[in-house]
This record gives sequence, C-alpha cells and structure tokens, in this order.
Amino acid sequence: MNYREDLEIKLQKVTLAIQEVVEDIYKTEHEKQRIISKLIEFKEAIISKGIDLNIELEAA
Repeated sequence: MNYREDLEIKLQKVTLAIQEVVEDIYKTEHEKQRIISKLIEFKEAIISKGIDLNIELEAA
C-alpha cells in the first residue's frame, strides 16, 4: 500500500465515522459536536499530510 492509498482509506474512515455520529440519535448534540470536531481535525490533518506529500486526495 502506498501513501496515497493509506491516506484515502483513512479519509474514508473519518468520513464514515462523522456520518455515524450524525445518525446516532442517542448522543446529545454537545457530544456529537465534540466528536465531530475531533474527527474534522483528524480529516484536515490527513488532507494536510496529503498536500505535504504532494498527493491529491478526494475529500469525501
């Protein structure tokens, strides 16, 4: 697996995790926002790393 594939898989996982949080009716709005904020930070770090490595990623 190369860097691009690894970063794209991680980006897909974060995107799916964000969707799961949004759909979880048992979490409070505050919990959702806290988790989503952390996941967005992680997603931005993945995209930034792709830019650093000169890899164009599709932001899912």
